Amino acid sequence: MIREPLVHFLLIGAGLFLLFGLKGNPASLSGGQSGPLTARIVITQGDIDQMIALFGKTWQRQPTEEEIKGLVNEFVRDEIYYREAIAIGLDKDDAVLRRRLRQKMEFIFEDISSGAEPTDKDLDAFLKKYSEKYLIDPQMSFRHVYVNADRRGKSAEADARQILAQLNEGTDPDSVGDPLLMESEIRLAPLWDIRKQFGDQFSRGLLMLRQGRWEGPLRSGFGLHLVFIKKRVGGRLPELNEVREMVKRDWMFERQKELKDAAYAKIRERYTVVVERNKAEAASASAAAGTKAATR
Repeated sequence: MIREPLVHFLLIGAGLFLLFGLKGNPASLSGGQSGPLTARIVITQGDIDQMIALFGKTWQRQPTEEEIKGLVNEFVRDEIYYREAIAIGLDKDDAVLRRRLRQKMEFIFEDISSGAEPTDKDLDAFLKKYSEKYLIDPQMSFRHVYVNADRRGKSAEADARQILAQLNEGTDPDSVGDPLLMESEIRLAPLWDIRKQFGDQFSRGLLMLRQGRWEGPLRSGFGLHLVFIKKRVGGRLPELNEVREMVKRDWMFERQKELKDAAYAKIRERYTVVVERNKAEAASASAAAGTKAATR
């Protein structure tokens, strides 16, 4: 009998019956939480138009009259279950529902703030304030000779410096160094792309090298490299017109966050928050704070 679905259904029904008895009348009856008018459900033409539009968007066609009746019936069922659930307190202590309602409140604040259009002055000030985010990386083109540190072992550094001297004396770079499955000449590329290929340590070292001569060695994840920088283009802060859409998107996001925080702070003023703690835990925390203060 425990596995019988009908038994489960009867137990749930009995539980709801008892719950109604403890909580009082459900919302659909006179005297419920919202008073006698909660028994009235009004479906406007706007509600129906919205159902039809959603149906059309989902199924790529207009619903039949029978399907519209079905949509209205489902709407009524949703509304009744919603009211009954509120009446018996199913919305209480529900973490998922609390998060959903918080999201809806934040969506309202976002909708209010989305109407604000930034001026060029706003965007330019934002661009300068967060300039590091929009900086255009320096670009470089270079030739490199690879020295395999794993194969050469302890002599790798000394070998690299010897090869460096040969290169600066005019030795053909193709005649020295070790093979590597990577192009020996890197065309003009931004630093982020070089970093992706050679690693952070190599790209940082690249910024320190002089142009027009062989220098190094620089270390990458592959080993050691002797580098000849052919061309260098410095990094810069772009003009607003170059990054307008990106800056505008970030400005809108920041603006929404500021307005949400301000709205929350204003609402928060209406509430008094009392944090009740276990006395033993509170005493322990107080003693720990006192000990910490004494050691300063």
